[in-house]
Amino acid sequence: MTTAGITVFGQPSDSARNAGEMPAVDATGFPADYVALDLETTGFYPNSCAITEIGAVRVREGRIVDQFQQLINPLRPIPRQITALTGISDAMVADLEPIDEVLPRFISWLGKPGAQPIPEPIIGHNVSFDLRFLDYNTRHIAGTGFACTDYDTMQISRTLFPEQRHHRLADLIVRFGIADNEEHRALSDAIQTQECFEWMRRYIAEHHESDRIDWRPVAAKSSTPILHQQLVIR
Repeated sequence: MTTAGITVFGQPSDSARNAGEMPAVDATGFPADYVALDLETTGFYPNSCAITEIGAVRVREGRIVDQFQQLINPLRPIPRQITALTGISDAMVADLEPIDEVLPRFISWLGKPGAQPIPEPIIGHNVSFDLRFLDYNTRHIAGTGFACTDYDTMQISRTLFPEQRHHRLADLIVRFGIADNEEHRALSDAIQTQECFEWMRRYIAEHHESDRIDWRPVAAKSSTPILHQQLVIR
């Protein structure tokens, strides 16, 4: 649907599901095409904090084919501890556009020509955090929520490796041999999340029978039609 200049993604209709237009998945239930997403923010709460960076990569058959990256002026001071973590300072964003101008471009990028006929799944690490910020800001700008289906690499890791105590992105990239450090910048974290997702896709295919793998759809607690796809190993 389109509201206030923003195309807001919604869930596929029943007719789309019946017509077989859901995004393609492989034998393990992992989507073939998706967008891996990460945000940087000034804090934890969408109603009192702001987005400072959006980073995302579009993936086709496991390969990155496009990317989106934009620093954003949060229109408020960035806490010193956030600058220390991300390297994003007030000076870096002072002359940049606010979220009201950047978010419509990002959502347009999500739906650009060549994308799936229905919205691609969103992949993220602890992705509910990012989606809460996108939903809050989309409601503010367009008057309606941000809707999608998502897969969370943190939830997948916890299901596959319950013996591990920690499942942060920083833990996964080291455990999977992807990188030594998490940069805490949106685009690099989105790319590392995509690499973790693909690593776990291969791991499941090699170590689990496909008939023992299932995905449980769980509706988000908000009123927005966000559907979390959670991995279940039987």
